[in-house]
Amino acid sequence: MWMNYIKIAFRGYLRNRKFTFLNLVSLIAGLFVAYVGISYISFERSYEDFHKNSDHIYRLARTYRSQDYSVIGFPNWSDGTAEEQQLQAETFKSSPGIEEITQFISSPYTEFIRSGESQIQNDGILSTNTPKGFVNMFTWEPLMGTLENFSSGNQKILLTESVAEKLFGSGYSTQTGLISSSVQVGGVDYELAAIIKDVPVNSHFDFDIALNSDRIDYWGSRIYVQTNANSNLFEVQKQLNATIANFNPQLAKDELYSSHYLQPISDIHLNSEILYESKTPGNKNYITLIGFFAGFILVITLFNYANLTLAIKSKESKTIGVRKAMGAQNSMITTQFILEGVLLSLLAIPFVGLLISLVIPAFNELMGTAIPNNFISEPTTFITVLTLALIMGVLASLSPAIYLSMRGAVSLFKEDLNQSNFQQFSIRKYLVISQFVILIAITCVSFFISQQLSFVEGKDIGYKKDGILYAYSSPENRLVFQQRLRQIPGVIAVGNGSSFGLQTFNQGTYKLEGSETVFDDSNQLYLDFDALKAYELKTTLQGNSSNRITLINRTAAEKFANFKGVNPEDLIGTQVITEPEYINEETGQVGFPFTIEGIFEDINLFSLHEKVDPYFLTVSEDMEMNGRSIVSYNPENAAAVIAAVNSIYEELDEAFPLEQEYLSENVAQLYAQDRQTADLLLYFNLIAVLLAGLGIIGITIFLTLARKKEIGIRKVLGASVFSIIQSSTKEYLVLVGIAFLIAWPIAYYLANSWLENFAYRIDINQFVFAFIGLLTFAFTALIVGIIAFQAAQANPVKSLKSE
Repeated sequence: MWMNYIKIAFRGYLRNRKFTFLNLVSLIAGLFVAYVGISYISFERSYEDFHKNSDHIYRLARTYRSQDYSVIGFPNWSDGTAEEQQLQAETFKSSPGIEEITQFISSPYTEFIRSGESQIQNDGILSTNTPKGFVNMFTWEPLMGTLENFSSGNQKILLTESVAEKLFGSGYSTQTGLISSSVQVGGVDYELAAIIKDVPVNSHFDFDIALNSDRIDYWGSRIYVQTNANSNLFEVQKQLNATIANFNPQLAKDELYSSHYLQPISDIHLNSEILYESKTPGNKNYITLIGFFAGFILVITLFNYANLTLAIKSKESKTIGVRKAMGAQNSMITTQFILEGVLLSLLAIPFVGLLISLVIPAFNELMGTAIPNNFISEPTTFITVLTLALIMGVLASLSPAIYLSMRGAVSLFKEDLNQSNFQQFSIRKYLVISQFVILIAITCVSFFISQQLSFVEGKDIGYKKDGILYAYSSPENRLVFQQRLRQIPGVIAVGNGSSFGLQTFNQGTYKLEGSETVFDDSNQLYLDFDALKAYELKTTLQGNSSNRITLINRTAAEKFANFKGVNPEDLIGTQVITEPEYINEETGQVGFPFTIEGIFEDINLFSLHEKVDPYFLTVSEDMEMNGRSIVSYNPENAAAVIAAVNSIYEELDEAFPLEQEYLSENVAQLYAQDRQTADLLLYFNLIAVLLAGLGIIGITIFLTLARKKEIGIRKVLGASVFSIIQSSTKEYLVLVGIAFLIAWPIAYYLANSWLENFAYRIDINQFVFAFIGLLTFAFTALIVGIIAFQAAQANPVKSLKSE
């Protein structure tokens, strides 16, 4: 029996090969997009799953002021000794319910890595003084050596396979004596304990090199704990806060301190808004939007199949009627239709596999993911596509199967392609309208996303973005380095101070002199006068009035002016007290006061996702900050300037490689996730247009065949080609109009939801919806018109002979 079903299915495919091809192409595109959408969402939700104990691993976070911090400070900050840092970890671990603990920090700086005569430059260096917890808590896969070796003693090093290949060569695994050999990092010798697989992409923190050191050279660390399997998280957290209060009573008494809390590591990627994340977290809104687009495309695919199948099977209604008259049950007709849909979906699988192998690597590169792309080496990929094909085959054929199998034999015999007015078929209208709704909605959303990113990239952010280089030297060589940099042709200014184009960082408290109202929303910046010139900030200063001055931004000025009931310009000379909660026990001074000596115009220090808050800018002639040199140059001379900077740095004979950052790249990186999402949605939009076009082509060809005799009669009676085209396209005007009215509020809601991610955004122009609606109709009319034109050009004598 099943073989008969299959034979009938293939005969139908061959008999209607033109429509079979359209359905097959549509199913291939739909299956591929469904795989991409499901795999992407699954990947985004898979972060930290590779750790065996992920359900019991938590990150320790702290709430201070009104912000949460992912880095926990040591009691004595950067002055803490190795013994004091170790004592903190041991004390926290002794808290009830905690089984294991580790603390570490990752450095953003590049260091020289040496082994024998081989030397490379690498960043991504992690330092931990609790190596046992680091290897026991997290799951790293060793390729050579052992993790136990790394956790015993000090001055041990872990290398990832990528770094090992760069340092030792591609055949490093065959080299004898590699483990326990000496590897030098930044001039310090370490014993190679193990080489591990690269950190999985779905990890919320990365490293290329891990160092086992007795002391973390930083003001704080990232702390992770593993709880006992049967412990209650609330009680563990409560006991830990009590332990921390006993260990650091000064912190417990701080009025700005709230508490510490444990955050599940599985929540960090998609449910975290904490300062100083190692990697940019995911965005649930973007994932939902991508899921919607993929779902919409899948619906278009299903509607395409249902629409064409309903049309084809209506033409074959007499055959179905004969089968029912001879005793075929409804279930047999339904099974036949569903089998045809499933078989066609299965035929699409090899083509989908080819697309996956060709396109997914580029997708992974674009989105920073690791989605499988090979049927053979990754069976789960094949199983996923096979499951999707089966589901899509059933869903696509369900509508025509139910509709036609439930009809009586008599009504099926009455169905005639030439006599029935298929244009009035209501189910087809619903399907076509639904396709147009989806097409208009996602095209509108895609347009507004593109416009917002154009706005972001073109907005004046208040400072010079192009032609700004950050070059880092040792503090000892900074003055010599900067003096040489100023002599480079094309360099405009060289200064020192804060970098711009950043992720958000901690805000401070402040109040106006004579007021008891304390605010906690300010950011502190530092520049020297040369850096002020390099950034081309607009200020009210008239020359350098003193060696050290403090300016406030326009937002702060307006806030203070409204608070005091004066004009912003009248604030000059007003005293502001930062950190008023601090009192000097010796002098009795409250906080750290400064006098407002000028105003600078607002800058977008962070991304346009963030609103501009009060910024305080201290400008000093002798500013020193991290050995950073801020170099302003003419972008037209970029190549020559960069080459000269590298040459000068080499002459300094520094112990670490030259670190260079470009402000324009830093700013662009703030919107990398937005750009990735926008690019992906654009590709999805193009696929949706393609699928909608295929659906329109298919149904229009079918309807034209259904009206072949009618068109022939009209031509004999003198109808013009234009009138035939007009009659073919007029119905679509109504369908597109109805779809437009439905799509408008849907598109507005989706676009507005996405734009709400930005503090500074474009307005939603309502005329865009109307324009895209007209464009959709023009696109449809073009396709329908071409097909109708070809039909109108046919010989009417041949048309009248057709049945």
